Amino acid sequence: MNSKKLSISEVFALSIAAVAPSGAMAFNTTTAATFAGINIPISFILGSLAMLLVGFCFVQMSSRISSEGSVYAYNSAALGEKWGFVSGWALALTYLCFAGGTAGLTADFGNVFVQHFGISLPIPVLAIFFILLVWFISFFGLKLTSRVALAMELVSILILIFLSTLIIVKGGRSGINAAPFVPTGNATGIGQGMIFAVLCFAGFEGSSAFAVQAKKPKKAVPFAILATVIGAAIFYVYVSYAQVIGFGESNIKELATSSAPLDTLATMYSGNVMATIIDFATLMSCFAALLGALNACAYIIFALSNEGYLPKYLTNFSTKLNSPKNAVHTVSIICLILYVLIGLPFGPEQLYSNLATIGTLSLLIVYMLVCWGTFKYFKNKEKGEFSIVKHVVIPILGIIVLAFPLWSNLYPIPSFPLNLYPYFVVLWLAGGYFMAYKREKKLKENPEPVSKATVN
Repeated sequence: MNSKKLSISEVFALSIAAVAPSGAMAFNTTTAATFAGINIPISFILGSLAMLLVGFCFVQMSSRISSEGSVYAYNSAALGEKWGFVSGWALALTYLCFAGGTAGLTADFGNVFVQHFGISLPIPVLAIFFILLVWFISFFGLKLTSRVALAMELVSILILIFLSTLIIVKGGRSGINAAPFVPTGNATGIGQGMIFAVLCFAGFEGSSAFAVQAKKPKKAVPFAILATVIGAAIFYVYVSYAQVIGFGESNIKELATSSAPLDTLATMYSGNVMATIIDFATLMSCFAALLGALNACAYIIFALSNEGYLPKYLTNFSTKLNSPKNAVHTVSIICLILYVLIGLPFGPEQLYSNLATIGTLSLLIVYMLVCWGTFKYFKNKEKGEFSIVKHVVIPILGIIVLAFPLWSNLYPIPSFPLNLYPYFVVLWLAGGYFMAYKREKKLKENPEPVSKATVN
């Protein structure tokens, strides 16, 4: 057995790191509260159900296919080579945007944390430092990356569970009650809040990018995906409920307008020391997310390069470090460039907002393609395993549910520059389809073996 191969727990670590549950709860509940009011927990329950549908499709595909490339491998088998590449190309955009955006977010929370000690550091310096640190850690392979990410994320989750439990034990501002779970007639608001609940799960499929590095990929990846979705769902509902009663049902606008709700609640219910700990937990969660996203992006572009779509330079794999080192270098450099071009002139919040929006639009399309691919794969290639419920009802429901947050990002037409991002994603996807078409045509005219990874 290759000792460098990832265990089930290490594969799970990379998946949970990409989601970054603690970081997600630090900034997504405020926007959700703007729409859903006190019914944020309902939005998270519905969002969790939607992600369970999509997660089930990933589980079905990853239990049959363990090739490198994640959704590229799945949809190449299900929908054909061109749509397989488009799926992988779209997911690469998502992970690249999440990595670049999270770099700014990590720097922002890093600055908030050090301010507790009377220190104020330039955010650009922090952003560049965190990108370089992730670059350095990633260069030493997935084992180190997964262990660092898991340690950081577990500590941050435990800290946030402690704060939430403390709030609930103290009864919040107006006592423990079931009001957040009782619809107030704001069905539209709950639906809009669901968008941000869905976004909290973005990246749950991250472990599928590392399938070939797992000891038992057909067991490890499905477990990691399912455990991440279910674990995150329970965590989100619990913490969102604690936040609502912590601010109080009659003071929900305070939550909606708070720039740092967890910091506020920590100070309110435990004092400044807990606020410092919470900010540290959020910083660790964001850093773990940066680790997860950057590595997932590196492995996706390594897989696509290995199939002959991208430059051969990106196929270099170091067996000593167990890392696609040139892909790691490339993604890290792109993150630095993105920060210089967007983060420096507009700030880390704008960097994250813009890149996360682009990445999310692309990710929703990827999820829909995987749902459709699950139906097609079992209908055409696994007829003996075909099930109406598993392979028709669940994938179709997943597509329908995902259509809502996708449409909500398109209409009403958002303000500039957000209105341009859908066109960018469409151009990116069209470019991917054209690349796949040209490669297919070239192979028909001059069939040559695809150059695989260069190993050293």
